[in-house]
Amino acid sequence: MGAKEMGQNILVYLFTSYLKLLKRTVTIEWAENSVHGGNQILGFWHEDSFFMNLALSELEENTSPVDVIVTSDRRGDCIQYMIEQCGGSAVRVPDGFASFKALKKVLKDSYERTRSIAVALDGPFGPRHEPKKLAFYLSEQAQEDFIGITVSYSSKLRLTWRWDQYVIPLPFSTVTVAAHNYGEVSKNNIPELPINASAVKCGIIQRGQTPLQENAAI
Repeated sequence: MGAKEMGQNILVYLFTSYLKLLKRTVTIEWAENSVHGGNQILGFWHEDSFFMNLALSELEENTSPVDVIVTSDRRGDCIQYMIEQCGGSAVRVPDGFASFKALKKVLKDSYERTRSIAVALDGPFGPRHEPKKLAFYLSEQAQEDFIGITVSYSSKLRLTWRWDQYVIPLPFSTVTVAAHNYGEVSKNNIPELPINASAVKCGIIQRGQTPLQENAAI
């Protein structure tokens, strides 16, 4: 085993142990929970990826099993392991245009096996809080509701040197979650999502209104 692989294994162990601690000590409050039974497309900000492991495990009671889209390169190995430790399932998809073939299979499996799909809206490389079109493309193609999930933390550690300013909640804190149902959406009619659970819900960004949204790739 190489030093890099050993370091990754240590990191995975630390993260999964910390998730177990959070599961015992963190209080989760739902400001809104519009998740319903059946298939849905769930979208969240990349900075909330760590906590989403716990949130998705709670949502399992309200929706069909959730497949989380994860990059197929080595960066996704640790993410997949944490998702599976929390009872979830990861679907490995290549980045960029190579993803189209894999996404067709994801949609087919979702329909045939009755599964919801979760994706980080601004992942995998940002820019932060600028949603790519993937989640909305999936909602359009599958004709399923899009659920936007936002999170607020009473106490947290924020990794400000990362592009996403990744958030790790602290033990014995309170995490507020809002899961808002935007109905069926399309990649040309992207909801304007709040950045956290405390923000006011906004409307719809029409195609062409903002250059950043217009240029966002899947």
